[in-house]
Amino acid sequence: MRNTKWIYKSEEFKKRNTLIDKDIEQILYNRGVVSEEEINFFIDGTLENLMNPSDLADVDTGVKRILEAKSKNESIWIYGDYDVDGITSTSLCYLALKEIGLDVKYYIPLRDEGYGLNKEALSYIKGEGGNLVITVDCGISSIAEVDHCNSLGMDIIITDHHEINNEFPSAYAVINPKRTDNKTDYKYLAGVGTAFMLLLALYKELGKKNDIYKYLDIVAIGTIADIVPLKGENRLLVKRGLELLKSSKWQGLNMLMKRLYENPMEKKFDTYDVGFIIAPIFNAAGRLEDAKMAVELFVSDSHIVCDNLIYDLINKNSERKEIQEDILKKAIEKIEEKRLDEKSVIVVAEEKFHHGVIGIVASKILDRYYKPSIIMEIKPEEGIATASCRSIEAFNMIEALNSMRELFVKYGGHAGAAGFSIPIENIEEFSERIDRYAFESLSSEDTKKPIKIDCELSMIKISFDLMDKLSLLEPYGFGNSSPLFSIKNCKYANFRAIGKEKNHLMMDLIKDGVEIKNCVWFNSEDMLETILNNPEIDVAFKLKMETYKDKYQYKIFIEDVKPSANVINNYSEYEALYNLTFPIKSIFYTRRDIDNEKLTISFVADDVSINVGRNSIGFLDNQTKILLKKLKEYYDYDFKVEVEKIVKKEENYNVHIKIEKEKEFKSLAIEAGQIFKDIKIFLIGDFEYNSLQKKVLRTIFKERKNVVVSCGDKRGVDTIIKTIELYYKAIGKKVCVVRDGEYKKEGFEYYIYIGEALKNSEEYNLVVGKNKVKYEGYEYIEDSYDIPNNVKIVDESELKSNEKIFSFKLPLKERALAVKEIKAGVKYFATEDINVVF
Repeated sequence: MRNTKWIYKSEEFKKRNTLIDKDIEQILYNRGVVSEEEINFFIDGTLENLMNPSDLADVDTGVKRILEAKSKNESIWIYGDYDVDGITSTSLCYLALKEIGLDVKYYIPLRDEGYGLNKEALSYIKGEGGNLVITVDCGISSIAEVDHCNSLGMDIIITDHHEINNEFPSAYAVINPKRTDNKTDYKYLAGVGTAFMLLLALYKELGKKNDIYKYLDIVAIGTIADIVPLKGENRLLVKRGLELLKSSKWQGLNMLMKRLYENPMEKKFDTYDVGFIIAPIFNAAGRLEDAKMAVELFVSDSHIVCDNLIYDLINKNSERKEIQEDILKKAIEKIEEKRLDEKSVIVVAEEKFHHGVIGIVASKILDRYYKPSIIMEIKPEEGIATASCRSIEAFNMIEALNSMRELFVKYGGHAGAAGFSIPIENIEEFSERIDRYAFESLSSEDTKKPIKIDCELSMIKISFDLMDKLSLLEPYGFGNSSPLFSIKNCKYANFRAIGKEKNHLMMDLIKDGVEIKNCVWFNSEDMLETILNNPEIDVAFKLKMETYKDKYQYKIFIEDVKPSANVINNYSEYEALYNLTFPIKSIFYTRRDIDNEKLTISFVADDVSINVGRNSIGFLDNQTKILLKKLKEYYDYDFKVEVEKIVKKEENYNVHIKIEKEKEFKSLAIEAGQIFKDIKIFLIGDFEYNSLQKKVLRTIFKERKNVVVSCGDKRGVDTIIKTIELYYKAIGKKVCVVRDGEYKKEGFEYYIYIGEALKNSEEYNLVVGKNKVKYEGYEYIEDSYDIPNNVKIVDESELKSNEKIFSFKLPLKERALAVKEIKAGVKYFATEDINVVF
């Protein structure tokens, strides 16, 4: 068993928005997207919803200075950084400023020069004729260096997104989303996003705002690579940028996509592509050699130059991977040999651990052992070691380093990641002190790896419809991670170890009649015995939809597994089905061209077929089939289907459909008594109207009286109103329902008012509310009923832990049995839905 703990992010979540699937709304809630306005912005936001760039302090000042440089034909130098954020920021500014006719060059320091501005580089830029320096992804803490720049007679505009820990440097303009005097509260832009805002303001000033958006593929790469939260502006920038990657206007980037992907024009790029495939190629240059070659790939329009650069960069990335894997292997061997994983902090220090990759190795060690991890490269010739640190949630790395700052040459960072240089003779003391510090500050619970689950999911819901709804939440990334689900009490089959080293596990998961094949769990060979010893398991997982031979498949990627506890009832499944939001989207495959044909759904034996007339032309996928069959069996739903789009493929037609719940009441009856029977069956099936419903309907239809009803919530008033509406519709007449605060419309035969007491009731036939107000000429009905003593009203969340339960979310047959047993005196736990029964 792994040392993990499952955390459900929002157990207090209560569904509010009836137009959004419950699981989707809960995922948004987990991300702090709660209000209707926030949900609409998250799902439907466009570039027009971007902040006004001038809300960032000094943006307009920076724009003015750039335009001045343009008018004077001055030389502008972009000063960047050697990571992907710095590379993309530099490339973006170079291309965008060059496009509008500026004399622009760039400078990126080598990794050995260190991060940020340095005086030697600024002197070099001056010597090359520079007049204006624009920093990207650096500069906010470079007080002395900016003063040096000013002394050389060059102006400097700083665009940076790092924390502001000192006074501002004396730059011409300082643009940083973390400035407290900004007019916007949004603080999460990456360096490339901050630079983009300056350029957006510049292009707006020039009347070319729409022209700047073509650079968003470059912005997206830097934003994703810098691991800033994909919320608000970042999400809008990345969402549009990913769409541009398939046909980038930049020669080098376009050629790289064609080299990496077989058919990029038809690919849907996501943050995984950028974070794990594209960005590392650019990053490899800065890690191992010179980041300028990565910038050159972005900005060059020469096919030959780009081809050579792509070849070199891919080779550099392969070299980086080999170096990284070699260091990781050596680090793990030392950890296992020295039993360093038994310590509170893992510290590994060796010579020839390349400083360009030790941060990645530290992250992988952390992920494997879930302990604060520090990897050092010892440099004997310099007498120091350089380190990269990565930490767990409960351990603040920078605070730990602060407590022993006298040991370092220099250090910096934040809670989760940091770095330092240390004299070699201090390494042993440092290792002992930080281990003691962690031992004293961490509990055993802190060292359990948290598995943060968005929500428990019914296996039945894993379908095209769910995947389509989840796509609304993309792109995923830091701050908007790919949703993590759990399914409890799964059975499994075809369980086996896979991979060259047999270090991955694969199995078919089975529950609720649904089987999903080839669910994979990477690097999990240590859990083989645990799974074999438990016939039922709980699974935490992520979902992905893939295509094979022009057909969609659902893939489960397992994150963790634990033995299942006993289940008392099936309420989770019922709840998931009952809460389904229609329409349900699905897809079926056919070789027949069905353009403009009317489709119907037919339940035949074990299948659910799509028909044209009496002819079956296709079948729904297994998950959607089971979903509809259970909805039909449990709640007697009928369905109608509408074609959304038809996509012709080599193998078949992919027919995208929307399935709606059939809500239309139909009756062939002529006599009133039979019409009412048909209405009751349509609304409540084999159940009886409750005491209030019977009394009100009898008074209206048998006694022909106007009625005032005083009652509380959950008493089936909606069923009363629907019965009246359907009856009047069946005899060719109309009912007007007016709620408190609405206006009455003319031209109806029957009027219903719902709400507070009326001053004048004569305009209405039925008045329903909580106020005990009697009107002359109206039959007054005050609700009165008793819930049996053997029924305990509980919150819905408590139903899962009791055997005898009642809720409208139960299947019709189980509901009927529950009512029968309640009336027979059996003890039950029920939600307030039970009020409708009596």
